Amino acid sequence: MKSTLKLSTAAAALLGSVITASPLVAQEADDEVIVLDDIIVTGTGIPTEVFKSPGSVTVVDSDEISEIPPTSVANLLSDVPGIQVSENDLDRIRIRGEDSQRVAILLDGQRLSDHNRYGTPLLISPTEIERIEIVRGPSSVVSGNRAIGGVVNIITKRGADKPLEVSGTVGYIGANNGYRAAVSAAGTIDNFDYRLSYSESDLGDRSTPDGDLVPSGSDDRGLLGYLGYDFGQSYVGFRAQDYDASTEVFTGDPDTRINLPKRDLRKYSAFYEGEDLTPWMSMLRFSIYQQKVERRFESSFDLVPVAPFDPDNVTATSDDEQTTKGFLATANFEFAPGHRSVLGLEYEDDRLETNKSTGINITPPFGPPIEVTIPSFTDAETKTTSVFGQHEMTFGALTATLGARYYSVKSQINKREVNGANIPNESNKDDRWLGSAGLVYNLSNGTILRANISQGYTYPSLAELYIDTQVNGQRVTGNSDLQPETATNYEIGGRIDRGNLTLDAAIFYTRSKDYIAIVPDPVTPTQSTYGNIDRVKSWGFEIAAEFDPGWGGVRPYAVLSNVTREFDYGNGKKTKNSGTPEWTGTIGLRSNWQAANFGGTWDVFLRGESSSSLEDENGDIVDSGTPTGLNPTSGWTTLNFRGSVDLNENARLTLELDNILDKSYRASDQIPASGRSVSLFVTTTF
Repeated sequence: MKSTLKLSTAAAALLGSVITASPLVAQEADDEVIVLDDIIVTGTGIPTEVFKSPGSVTVVDSDEISEIPPTSVANLLSDVPGIQVSENDLDRIRIRGEDSQRVAILLDGQRLSDHNRYGTPLLISPTEIERIEIVRGPSSVVSGNRAIGGVVNIITKRGADKPLEVSGTVGYIGANNGYRAAVSAAGTIDNFDYRLSYSESDLGDRSTPDGDLVPSGSDDRGLLGYLGYDFGQSYVGFRAQDYDASTEVFTGDPDTRINLPKRDLRKYSAFYEGEDLTPWMSMLRFSIYQQKVERRFESSFDLVPVAPFDPDNVTATSDDEQTTKGFLATANFEFAPGHRSVLGLEYEDDRLETNKSTGINITPPFGPPIEVTIPSFTDAETKTTSVFGQHEMTFGALTATLGARYYSVKSQINKREVNGANIPNESNKDDRWLGSAGLVYNLSNGTILRANISQGYTYPSLAELYIDTQVNGQRVTGNSDLQPETATNYEIGGRIDRGNLTLDAAIFYTRSKDYIAIVPDPVTPTQSTYGNIDRVKSWGFEIAAEFDPGWGGVRPYAVLSNVTREFDYGNGKKTKNSGTPEWTGTIGLRSNWQAANFGGTWDVFLRGESSSSLEDENGDIVDSGTPTGLNPTSGWTTLNFRGSVDLNENARLTLELDNILDKSYRASDQIPASGRSVSLFVTTTF
């Protein structure tokens, strides 16, 4: 395959001109593209440096976030290896080719659950984020359900280091001729810390080299309140979040119209953290939360007339209210030197009430047009209880980690009506153990080798189990006999952090089974249902590297991912056309700079992916199953620039020039990309 990440002559010339013609004086870098010294708990449940973690983890910290225009949460994750962002409607995350419904999205360590088949959207403003921790590969032992692809833990901001800090951000987003703005007040007074913030955005239709995508506009509004109190060794905190979003979905088909006028999140949480409470307990955490997601979905599909009747179109609306209550408790122990443990208990009660209406407009051979409306109501819930533990043992240069988690899941319909008639209730349940093991060997100062075996688990969503939906004009029925999806990942890798060279690399192989997909209904062949595909195999490698060759602070870097996925549909059909690009990545040059009283960063880079297509169980190339259904895609590469300017000690300007060569392309599983565009933001803090 011809690599789409090949550096073109024109691009190389432009990179060279930026370096040689710049009047600014480069300074030695203070920051790295790849951060390996941050402490995280998302991967193992035990506070561990990224450098010493047995799994594939990445941290996007506050320093890096401050240098990226906050156009979206997805933009903050665009250069993490193995990450793809789906932009069909609301932003969603794919990891190593796994669809977003198989990626656990956590907000301050608490799960954001969603029961539509497209996965969990990122319902948070980018201006509210302190840092993001990403785990690539199955991680259900520590992180729970929906972590087959991996975990994205979004950690929001708390207080500030002075009594009152006021911050404001405002910016222009050229790809949509829109804006994002935010303001916050935060501080610490005695033992109290607090934050109150507001944000909003209003984006128009996306502009591409081939014209505007109509409709594709969106808007959001966010309000966040935080209050914490420090008792010394103990800390308590309370959060309240209110986030509203709406979007118009570009389908590329004038006969297909989709609109999401409401995707609102209300989340309330409280937590306790205790440090060094006893000589053998280093940390104790409790958190409780309640969140409500209100969602409205509207669609309309024009149909091909069939004699003697002429059905004009099918309309479908869905008003969903999802309420989740959760509890998480973890305790970290250090009973002996070289031994660290974590024990945890998690409970989640996820309830979905959905009102759906399907309308069919029919023109009969004689008489007036007929409109048939079929309403339905479903009240269903899933209750999950799990306990988990992880133990770390260090023997000289070798550190071993062992973990296990037990799941008990029960799901049921509380009430269901279709067109006024009661439908018998159904249920589903599952109990199982999952495990993980990791090794880290300190080869030398600044070099480690690592190996990891981990399992992932995704329990079917309530929509897949019990709810009938319209997907691109096709009726899909729920299947209460579905099995959970499971995966086992084998991984080896290494890390180097030696000042002028930073490298994080891994090779992985994942076996998955019982994947859930839309299949023909065995009872009603004219309809479809959800079924468990036999198995999926994924393998590949990831590299994130940065090198300082002594070019006055200019550093080349690369973030590359290679993923091959093979579907086995269980009918003798196997295919590697899984809708996942084999190659994705970013390569570029970046540096810090200083001139007179100003300073900042600059970054010139190529970003791209190889072609992809999706093949079904019959060997046909089909759409991707997304709201737009756009598939296949050709490979693409874009030239981009990102930079920042510290205007003074209180103000920073960030700039991003995307798709400088105005290339027309569409990334895998997404709508057509924007053309040449500029995003410009100013953030001030007092």
